[in-house]
Amino acid sequence: MTEKKAKIICLVLAILILIFAFIEEIYIRPEYLIKCIIKISTFGGVILLYSALTKKKIVDIINLKKPEKIGTLIGGIAFFFVGMIVVFLIFKNQINLSGIKDSLGAKEGFTRENCLYAFAYIIIFNSFLEEAFFRGFLPGLFSKKWPGYIVSAFLFSAYHIGIVGNWFNIPILLIAISGLVLVALFLQWINAHYKTIVANWLVHASANIVINSIGVLLFFDIIK
Repeated sequence: MTEKKAKIICLVLAILILIFAFIEEIYIRPEYLIKCIIKISTFGGVILLYSALTKKKIVDIINLKKPEKIGTLIGGIAFFFVGMIVVFLIFKNQINLSGIKDSLGAKEGFTRENCLYAFAYIIIFNSFLEEAFFRGFLPGLFSKKWPGYIVSAFLFSAYHIGIVGNWFNIPILLIAISGLVLVALFLQWINAHYKTIVANWLVHASANIVINSIGVLLFFDIIK
């Protein structure tokens, strides 16, 4: 099989996987553990399939290398971390915080007892899986870089809106969609600049620390 055919097959599969993930999030709503197993199997499975079809190493497909200029990277992570907090404080009154807590409890099955473990998984492993899929694997299926970057960014945004769409009113939701596209492009730029997924994974993980810290504060009724 030619590499071009392998790319087409895996791109179609990736889009079908994301459509299923959106439907799963909105309508099926399995337990969080089941959803994680499905996500790991599908996201990881299509990358493994592409590796098998093209004989490329997975580390090359997802661009897994040791980052250079670590000092600059840490500064960027700190800036992104603070930026996330500022954005939350600005839009705090427009966000349905009680709805987020209810959604996480009813929809995801999070409790005070398990939320710390779940959020640790989200921060460390889930962020890596998403970066491998959206920033490493998907753009590489396109012959030109920027079309791949843009398509991947919009798919990243659509995927996450399926998760958090009921947390916001319509104006904030539109801002969230636009923001997610910009965040995806920013993460892609970091990946291209540092030439490794490790860089954008660390930034993504830092953003998840902020988001999940808010979730912990909600579960323990520190903010309402």
